[in-house]
Amino acid sequence: MPQTSNLQFILSNFASMNIDNLRLILNDKYLYQDTTKEIFLNEIESFFEAHKNSEDTELIIYKGKCAGKTCENCGKQGYRFVGNKSKNYFDLLFEMNGDDITDICSCPQFNTNEEIDNLGEKGEIEINLDDQASYVKTPEYWAKLYAATTAWSEIITTPPRIVSYNELCYWIDKNAVTDSLIGRFDLFGEPDIMKWTQFSILYADLKKIRSYITNHIEEFRLANYQAKQIQTEQDLVDWIVKYEDINEEAAYDLKYCYVKEHESYRLFPRNPILFHDPIFDETFSFIKFFQDHFDDIFLKYSTYIDEDNSVLFNTGGGRSHLTAVFSLKFHLAHRKAMEELGTEVPFYLKKRENIFGRFLI
Repeated sequence: MPQTSNLQFILSNFASMNIDNLRLILNDKYLYQDTTKEIFLNEIESFFEAHKNSEDTELIIYKGKCAGKTCENCGKQGYRFVGNKSKNYFDLLFEMNGDDITDICSCPQFNTNEEIDNLGEKGEIEINLDDQASYVKTPEYWAKLYAATTAWSEIITTPPRIVSYNELCYWIDKNAVTDSLIGRFDLFGEPDIMKWTQFSILYADLKKIRSYITNHIEEFRLANYQAKQIQTEQDLVDWIVKYEDINEEAAYDLKYCYVKEHESYRLFPRNPILFHDPIFDETFSFIKFFQDHFDDIFLKYSTYIDEDNSVLFNTGGGRSHLTAVFSLKFHLAHRKAMEELGTEVPFYLKKRENIFGRFLI
């Protein structure tokens, strides 16, 4: 019987998503993607868990190689691992010395030897800069990491802690020096990911939330009081027009990622915090009332159809115009201008588009 090679044995454990065997088989003396075996396999384990959560029972393996023309790994051999149910996948290059695997790394520009239909989402292994073996950890680095880790643990707990508005403000002010020392995280600047990056992102998000609430809490109170007085559709339209600019200022998490949980509001699904006190109640009551009513009113009074937005963007309207056309105020003004020119714009124009195709006004 032919002997199974080390590579074949490792690939079979990738296919069966057996992380325990991989921890036993891979050699501790090598670095994998310039980090330790432990850190690398923790990343692989997260891939396996994601595949299992997507109901994959095994990974199908396809051979290929790196196709990055300017990449130092160009031409190196590797494998694509594809979930048998989800079709989600990840690509790894394997560096060999005889039968010994001396390195494994993720490949962003991988081509398989055969076509694979209906691929799902791709996973990439991203090793923190300070988890790389080549990173030099100075005393300054350790001081920053300790400060960020301490700040993080004060507000992210298991189970999630309940935070009042005053406690949020205190945490932000207390940790302003830490945030300044580390430097602001730039999502669009292709930054190096560090162990303290999760603190930097959270700090920036919470600082925006604090600023938003501080600037508008009195308006939230007034808006919530006025919402209870609404009796007619025109009252509702007037309320939305009055407050839609304030709603637009809210951070994405505040508008779309909160969940009411008993008397608290849960934000940040991966690292949740529970917000609860009268100030947060006023804030989330305003956001919820706006969101509960805006879409239906906007659908009724909108004067554009989807194709109009596309044409305007491509002919010079640009993103600023697209932002404007998602405002109820914009469409009410446009509707009034058209009516003054003698053109009556139908209500629910988008619904009519779905039924009749393109509708010209």
